[in-house]
Amino acid sequence: MCITAGNPNRVVLPTTVTPSHYTLTITPDLKEFTFRGYVEIDINIHEATETIQINTKELTIKYGRVEVNGTTLEAIETTFDEHRETTTFTFESKLPQGPAVLSINYDGILNDKMAGFYRSSYKDAEGNAKIMGVTQFQATEARRAFPCWDEPSAKATFSIKLVIPTELVALCNMPVEQITAVEPEEKTVHFEKTPVMSTYLICWAVGEFEYVESTTTKLANPVTCRVYTLPGLKEQGRFAVDITPKILEYFSEIFGTDYPLPKMDQIAVPDFDLGAMENWGLIAYRTVALLFDEKTSDLRFKEQVASTVAHELAHQWFGNLVTLEWWDHLWLNEGFATWVGTLAVAHLFPEWDTWPGFVVTDVQRGLAMDSLRSSHPIEVLVNDPHEIHQIFDAISYCKGASVIRMLSHWLTVDVFLAGIRLYLKRHEYSNATTDDLWAALSEESKIDVGEFMDTWTRVIGLPVLNVTETGGVVSVEQHRFLSTNDVKPEDDETIWWVPMGVHPKPTSIDDPNQTLKVRSLKFEVPEGPYLFNKDYSGFFRTNYPPSAITRIGKAILEGSDLLSLSDRAGLIADMSSLAKSGHTATKNFLDLVQYYKNEDTYVVWELLVQRVGEIATIFANNDRVYQGMNHFQRDLIDGMVKKVGWEYPEDEDYLTSRLRNVILRTAGRSGHEATVAEAQRRFAIFVSDPNQESILHPSIRQTTFEIVLRCGGEEEFRSVLKYFHNALKQDQQVVALLALGHVCQPKLIAEVHQLAISEHVRQQDINYVLNGLSMNPKARLLTWEFIKSNWLFLSERYKSSLTLLGGCVKHPLAFMSGAGLVEEVTEFFADKDTKNFQRALDQAIEGLNVNSSWVAREQEGLSEWLSAKGY
Repeated sequence: MCITAGNPNRVVLPTTVTPSHYTLTITPDLKEFTFRGYVEIDINIHEATETIQINTKELTIKYGRVEVNGTTLEAIETTFDEHRETTTFTFESKLPQGPAVLSINYDGILNDKMAGFYRSSYKDAEGNAKIMGVTQFQATEARRAFPCWDEPSAKATFSIKLVIPTELVALCNMPVEQITAVEPEEKTVHFEKTPVMSTYLICWAVGEFEYVESTTTKLANPVTCRVYTLPGLKEQGRFAVDITPKILEYFSEIFGTDYPLPKMDQIAVPDFDLGAMENWGLIAYRTVALLFDEKTSDLRFKEQVASTVAHELAHQWFGNLVTLEWWDHLWLNEGFATWVGTLAVAHLFPEWDTWPGFVVTDVQRGLAMDSLRSSHPIEVLVNDPHEIHQIFDAISYCKGASVIRMLSHWLTVDVFLAGIRLYLKRHEYSNATTDDLWAALSEESKIDVGEFMDTWTRVIGLPVLNVTETGGVVSVEQHRFLSTNDVKPEDDETIWWVPMGVHPKPTSIDDPNQTLKVRSLKFEVPEGPYLFNKDYSGFFRTNYPPSAITRIGKAILEGSDLLSLSDRAGLIADMSSLAKSGHTATKNFLDLVQYYKNEDTYVVWELLVQRVGEIATIFANNDRVYQGMNHFQRDLIDGMVKKVGWEYPEDEDYLTSRLRNVILRTAGRSGHEATVAEAQRRFAIFVSDPNQESILHPSIRQTTFEIVLRCGGEEEFRSVLKYFHNALKQDQQVVALLALGHVCQPKLIAEVHQLAISEHVRQQDINYVLNGLSMNPKARLLTWEFIKSNWLFLSERYKSSLTLLGGCVKHPLAFMSGAGLVEEVTEFFADKDTKNFQRALDQAIEGLNVNSSWVAREQEGLSEWLSAKGY
């Protein structure tokens, strides 16, 4: 272990030896699931040493030797540390200071764990089982494929060769330089030398691939863009390959630096742990995040593809060209890529309401997780590489992106991007920290950005602005917001710099940014309605007094220009969250909903029905409240059901098409009779006549499946299961898996559980099944029992995919409640090794406590309110 000045507890390799270039040869055996490797590493020995320590994992080292000053020295001892995942080569005498070459011959496993160099399986058009090989190295899995300095700051260049069967295609970060030793059965594919880069961004793939292609037209050096797929799927890559050059050109313009590589390949991988991985020049994707079929895909996947592609392309600069110095700064990669990826999608598709959509998805995910005590700071100390995966979460991605958005509003987007350009130019082909970013932004803005941002990035949590009105004066006071609403004095010591965004702006506030830098302030009550957090650009919640809510509500009802789409959605988000935490009564949120009866936008309805539906599902054990909330929902959406209907006109705009599914899904889940009957009618035609497939548009297929499964029995279950097994495209399989969790009979729920861990469902897709089951009040407890019964299997299966393992804990419990259940979960994991998913477990338990407190506190009052309103 080596310690560093910045963090003495950080587990890193010694810096006595560092790499500058790797020459790597990999020979995979796709039949035996192994590979041979040989690497020559140009190293610099900074201090004379008898040992060289390097990262390895699940590799069998045959030999290690060093060539120095024309002499070859064999290692006399080779030792492996399993916990630290290092191999140490010891030499007979000290290696002198200066340049040398370390050569290592080794064997590896082509595993099925979606980590390192691994295999992914699929079936060809004739139904034959096939294998492709691909890599996934973030954060510390390159060491599974070749011995290396597997740390982001240990940048080097790479020359890679793949020795593969003649009929297969090999891809890597760089273009093919040449193909040599072509024999009847084998060829060696040489790739051009990479720029200086980190090991976690190296990628290669071997298999039967085809591609579609496009090229940039506005860059000084045209970039060839390809989407690679398995045979027969390439046309589904058309949407992604069409938008890729436009996004590369847009980023090249706003970043002030052209995309630096000659090609941009993207590949769809059947088995893939993450959504995608930003490997420089060869981005790997889960299939549903890259491929889209205009005729057969649910429309929501189109936005998912655009968003994911933009996010990964942003990383080509922010993460790849300039790389985090260490994993403490993960949010620099993920938060920024999420924000600027959204900026790109909004630029390409202004008709999609992308930023209001960001408010109801990313911002709310970040706020929700940061409202828990078990959250963590955006910038979190990572000591051991084993801890890294636990911060790939809504804090790093969603809160990170949200505070970047807040900062860009505070500085203005133009000034912010000028700072980004300076940051990228100053640190290109190197590493950087959060403070480096603040320095560049401060230089451009002439404002101390670090002073504004430190509490947002280095402190857990977020503020709530408690607003009161007395005698013509508005009083604002900031405190920490917790979903448990049990803030103690020691929890509430932070004073955030909060850009209040009051609109219309009070004349008594001089600061143009309206930055609240103290605990409280006062200003005169404006005439008419007023808002905090205009356009919901800040990362905080606002707790308005009833008098202000009434004025704002009337403005919404009248269609006032005061409230943007983001404002209307943000008010729903804040009020429902404050009701859940107990800062206000749930009936106050439901009273607010009445003001939205003239609302007709997708973004607002998506959040509105989600938050109203959450009440129904969390209170589901109280049948009076559950039935009353379903009645409330049916009345809420009845007019919209008639308005949107079931048909998809050819010339319909994108957001109306998305809205239809939101309305019909809510209608179905709440038992809207006309919707249920129409779903059953269409489903019967759909399953009985293959020529009538168009009766269920792809975008309402999942909703229809859900409805018939909730209201039906084994016949409907068998039909949806058959659809899953026969689906030729992974997005169609996802639709079926999400729906199957809504079946109600215990015997069939048990069958869904077994399906989730069977060979028929790809390992990474278990979360789709668990997601559907978690939304089903009749399946949740049975699913938790299933997780417990199969814990040994699941923990072994996902030991290299710990985010998925954490999902196995969190998903079934997300909408459940009960103090007894909290005790049961705690007791179940008491004797388990939870260190690799402890954060997910803590959040699941805390979420259970929040739900339980909400139900205990509100079920009586909510029942009375529903009765009084006739529900």
